[in-house]
Parts: sequence; structure tokens; C-alpha cells
Amino acid sequence: MNSVSNVIVLAAGRGDHLDGVNSVLIKHPKTGKSILDNVISAFEGKKITVVVGYRAIQVMESYPSLNFVINRNWAVSNNAMSLGLALSNEPTYVLSGDMFVEKPLIEELDSSHPDIVLTEKRDNRSLTAVHCVVDSSNRISETYQGAVKDIDHPEAIGLFKISDAEILKKWKFTSIKHGNLFVAQTLPCEICPIKSVPLINHPFFEINTPEDYLRLLNNSSS
Repeated sequence: MNSVSNVIVLAAGRGDHLDGVNSVLIKHPKTGKSILDNVISAFEGKKITVVVGYRAIQVMESYPSLNFVINRNWAVSNNAMSLGLALSNEPTYVLSGDMFVEKPLIEELDSSHPDIVLTEKRDNRSLTAVHCVVDSSNRISETYQGAVKDIDHPEAIGLFKISDAEILKKWKFTSIKHGNLFVAQTLPCEICPIKSVPLINHPFFEINTPEDYLRLLNNSSS
């Protein structure tokens, strides 16, 4: 069992296409629960820290029982800076604050390898996507952003579980140093094995645009 008790939610940025809403406050069209509600339910019993920046007060006043770290440079940095501010040597989950996740997925990841990246082989990927180079044992040797070089390189989709203290130490250092990058780009894959775990048979919805929400709405009503 490789369960970890700490969770960091990266929610400092402003979604340019989300009509002025902080993504963690977006509500599921079927349940009425926000993304952050879903995180609290999925990671039940774990300590949750939310890194805030854009509309920080709105998030903090809505969830006063959670722990918060403020990224004051959210407008001129990427989520690597937010991670660097919050990360410690405590084994932790890290996830983007724009996704609905469910408890069965987290229970499965709790019992998996101690150092993992949730991935998916998507047919359509944006140029901002971060991809993973993996070997036959699903070990990640490197990550890169941009056009995918090989269709067998899965995309890192924003959920990580890292337990190794040396990885955590270097990930924090590199994220602070290169705060304009994504956290998947600053992950030090060379220190010890980090496994790619494919997303299979679990609900997983990212909300970055109104079109993403419309797809979730249509999926929920079908």
C-alpha cells in the first residue's frame, strides 16, 4: 500500500476562457458539486492544500477549513511556481485545479507504485501538452512539451503521486527556478523510477474552456 496523506491542488492561475471563474469553483452540471468539492470527496481523509492566486479570496472564503498557500506572482508564472511554493518533503499528490476526479481512481492510485504520473494516450493534443517518454516497464525517462514526437508517448494529464524525498526536493527547487513551466516539465525523472499510470475506465474531465464544460454537460445528460 503506497497511500499518501498530503494533497496539493494547483489553483492559482486564471483560465483565460472560463468567463472570470476560478476553475476549482466550477460546478458539475449533474451533481452541483464544484471541482474542489470533488477533490475533497475523492481524497477523503487526506490533508488538502490549495495554492491560490486569481480570485484567491473567493476560493478561501468558500472553503475556510482547507489549507492555503498564496502565489502572488500567479499572473506572471505557471503552475510550477505554485508547486514550488507549496511542496515539502512530505509524500504528496499534486493535481491541477481544473479537473473532476472520483474516489475510485484515487483508491487505485493509493495502492499503486509510490511515484507515478497519470497519463493518457490522446489522439488530439494541444501544443501546450506535456508528453512522457516511457520504456517497456512504463518508467518515464523524460517529459517534453509541444508536438508529440511519438504517438506512444502518453500525455501527462495533471495528476501526480510522488513519495521519494529526493524527487520532492529537486522538484521543488526546479519548480521555483523555472516557475514559468508546467509541473510535468520540472519533474526530475532521472533520480529514481517514476511510473506512467494510464487512465483507464475512470471518469476524468478537465474544464479549460466553455466547450469542455459543454462536453461534460452533454455527457452527464446522455
